[in-house]
Amino acid sequence: MSLTLYQRRREGKKQLLDYLVGEIPKHRGLMVIGITGVETSVVQSARKALKGKATIRVVKNTVLSKAIDKTSLPEEVKSALKTRLSAENAVVFSDDSVFSVAAELLRFKRNAYIKPNRSTPVDVIVPAGVTPLQPGPLTDSLTALGIPFEVKKNLVYIKKDTLVVKKGERVNARIAELLRALDIAPLTSSFELKLALEDGLYIPGEKLNVDLSSFIRDLSSAHTSALTLSVNLGIPVAEAMPLILAQAARNALALGVEAGYLSAETLPLVLLRGISAAKALSELVKV
Repeated sequence: MSLTLYQRRREGKKQLLDYLVGEIPKHRGLMVIGITGVETSVVQSARKALKGKATIRVVKNTVLSKAIDKTSLPEEVKSALKTRLSAENAVVFSDDSVFSVAAELLRFKRNAYIKPNRSTPVDVIVPAGVTPLQPGPLTDSLTALGIPFEVKKNLVYIKKDTLVVKKGERVNARIAELLRALDIAPLTSSFELKLALEDGLYIPGEKLNVDLSSFIRDLSSAHTSALTLSVNLGIPVAEAMPLILAQAARNALALGVEAGYLSAETLPLVLLRGISAAKALSELVKV
């Protein structure tokens, strides 16, 4: 490595550190998201979709750790943040709710091929049926892997579902090439929500994955229940007072009519009640 290249990299790290130190206190929210295995195109799509709402910056963990140390955050928060810094990460700055930003980020999911010499987190199965393969070198791979197949009218058919790699095993180059040729992408490429800070409050990543639609429905239901309880118990809060007064007016009117109390509000109803009673009595006399 030339000295010039070393100096460039060192200067780049310094600029990134200065950027992070300056940005962290500027924003209401900070998130750290894992991007291991996430394709560059997915990161770019997320940046474009969140433009004006959040900024995504890929970072080195060592640089981010130093930036965190330079903030005025409480030591326990700094420690909690740094313990989550592993593998490849990006930081997300936003003045919007971190839960709203997290929901947006979780939308960016794509099926992904397994790269050669990587362990697979899932069982890899080649399904039965017609394939896009043509007879040739790749069908030799099918034979080598013990995948039963047949060729009909120059089309390659897999006879039955076949497990080719078990969960946790490494995928060699031959299998990776075959899976791509078969268009089998068993992985999900998505962001990992690792942690967030909002108004200085530390939020672990597992708490960020909230179904906002369900949350809003639950919140609305809770509000309705609380309002109904307030009205029924006559608790004089601002939201319930119009309904409490309306209910009291209805009850007072009903009581006035029942007692035959005459007022501007009750007179029409008392007269109607009297007329109805007179008609009923008249019918009884006729009988």
